[in-house]
Amino acid sequence: MAELHLRADDDHVERLAHENDPVRAIVELIWNAIDAEAPTVTVELKHDDTLGAVTKTIVTDTGHGIDLDELDSTFGRIGGSWKRLATKSKNDKRGLHGERGEGRLRAFALGSRVTWSSHSVDASGVLHRVEISGTTEHRHVFEWDAQPVTGVPTGTVVTAYNDGQKALGALEAARTRSVLLSHFAPVLLNDEDLRITYLGIDLDPADEIASSTEYPLPFSDEAGAQPEAALRIIEWKSVKHRAIYYGQDAEHFVYEESAVDVETQFRYSAYVTWSGLDHDALSLIGLGDMSDAPVSALWTAARKGIREHFQARRRERRRDQLDRWKQEKVYPFEGEAKSETEKAERAIFDVVAGTIAPQIPAKKDPARVTLGLLRHALRQDPEQLGVLFNEVASLNQEDRESLTRLLGETTMSGIIKAANVVTGRNKFLAGLERLIFPPDGTDTIGERDHLHPMLERELWIFGEAYHLMSSERGLTEMARNHLKLLGLPSKKVEPVKRWDEKTGRVDLHLAVKMEEFEVARHLVVELKAPGITLGRNELNQVDDYADTILQKSVFATDKATWDIILVGTDYDSNVENRFVAGHRSEGLILGPEPKPGRPRVRVFARRWRDILDENRARLRLVTDSLEHDPSLEDGLRHIQEQFADLLPTALQGEQEEAS
Repeated sequence: MAELHLRADDDHVERLAHENDPVRAIVELIWNAIDAEAPTVTVELKHDDTLGAVTKTIVTDTGHGIDLDELDSTFGRIGGSWKRLATKSKNDKRGLHGERGEGRLRAFALGSRVTWSSHSVDASGVLHRVEISGTTEHRHVFEWDAQPVTGVPTGTVVTAYNDGQKALGALEAARTRSVLLSHFAPVLLNDEDLRITYLGIDLDPADEIASSTEYPLPFSDEAGAQPEAALRIIEWKSVKHRAIYYGQDAEHFVYEESAVDVETQFRYSAYVTWSGLDHDALSLIGLGDMSDAPVSALWTAARKGIREHFQARRRERRRDQLDRWKQEKVYPFEGEAKSETEKAERAIFDVVAGTIAPQIPAKKDPARVTLGLLRHALRQDPEQLGVLFNEVASLNQEDRESLTRLLGETTMSGIIKAANVVTGRNKFLAGLERLIFPPDGTDTIGERDHLHPMLERELWIFGEAYHLMSSERGLTEMARNHLKLLGLPSKKVEPVKRWDEKTGRVDLHLAVKMEEFEVARHLVVELKAPGITLGRNELNQVDDYADTILQKSVFATDKATWDIILVGTDYDSNVENRFVAGHRSEGLILGPEPKPGRPRVRVFARRWRDILDENRARLRLVTDSLEHDPSLEDGLRHIQEQFADLLPTALQGEQEEAS
């Protein structure tokens, strides 16, 4: 048999294969079949007769097969798939899902040995049988053979042999069917000719859909224009799934992210469609509101649209429940309200009863008793229900309506947690300001002993998405963490040194990984103690870090971005003269265009005052609503309570004086 050598290293192919994610492998193989215009796709599992373990996974489709003329471009390279230059399948029947040529590699997540047996018609009209095989021992080498045949239909059979006894139980879990239904619902609903059979049962989203609603999704791009985008929300009857999908058309959604943080009560899938979601735009979705415009605006608009949809659904659900109670004559009020007081009482009751409706008994008599007791508690003894009802009773009409909406959108525990987060952060900012800018002008805290460990516990001040990778560690440790984040071997890393052969010591190394496209976003924070004015020496330090990242081979990848932030109380003319034109407000002092195969590196110089003000601005809307504006002394007390182990003795002693 002939061989095709994939033009990528074996370890690179291993990363692309995502060999610990068999469900994603099934998803990608089905998409390959759909892109091949297959009217039917079937997924089967074969088991060991003795132990019942999965020994083979077989994906069969009736598409146009693997074209012999395009074998090299299909199995011989990564990132050069013919799909990247096309928007429709070969016969213009469907829009395309894949474009990077990586989907076939996912099959290695199903077994250590994979074969493709395909029948296709070449450019001259001759029908061929194409046989291809690959193994995890040599992931970048595929053996193949082709012979002319007659009298057989086109199509492809992919067989993954689980010789290495991978744990493939996830393929038979109930959740997997939910994942597949969510992924393929749009294309199945829009293509009546397509049939996908998984483990003997057809995937039919129509039977599982409780409702499907479509909305325009307004958002603004960087020029202030309003691109056309759409949001489709499918609520499921029994599918236990919550996810958001992004794609260029209404059938194919290339990027998926969890939506558990957006809505926790309803089971749903949200599909965001925008023609501008090309490969580069999709690679930024994982950064959320930290990504560049207009992707960040689209991401924010999608979440806002989903929340507004379910706010309306909760109000609708509450109204329906109240109507049922009234029809069943278990509602504890009769007739119309006769006074403003009674209207207010009913409004409060409806909010509370509607919110806890899942805990109200379904049978009439227990429901009548429970609702009656609830009414009595609200009217006669509200202390039994806690401070909440005391506060509800004192609200004016406008605030009652606001509370009604809020309780329809979230839970009371959620409101309390959110308020605590905001007030705690405001107190921390006030306390941090008090420490950095002491009223008496004395420097009482240091960078390494006090400020640094405090900020390790409050990383949100530099961005919500980041996670701490290392603190007070050298460049070699930073390189190891970088490699771990990308899934690369990290144990035998050569020592990483600056140009002067010093190892360097990074204050804070934060990072976040975008799972879908394996892009790592790093943030390096270089802290200077209160009272330090940033100048030439400090600039040289962060410039050395940037040069090391740009030049050392261990950091050589275009799958990473590095932002280095130098933070001090003030800066001198050396820093002023380094600001990049048009980027002074954000503090950018270095931002070269990235080179092929190298990371994007940017360096910023920031003042503590700017960082404090920006964080307060982000919290201001909620802060104003909570009527919470802690003083510097309030903030100091908060820091003394939360960080007593980190403060110098002099500041610990101020606690008694402040209180």
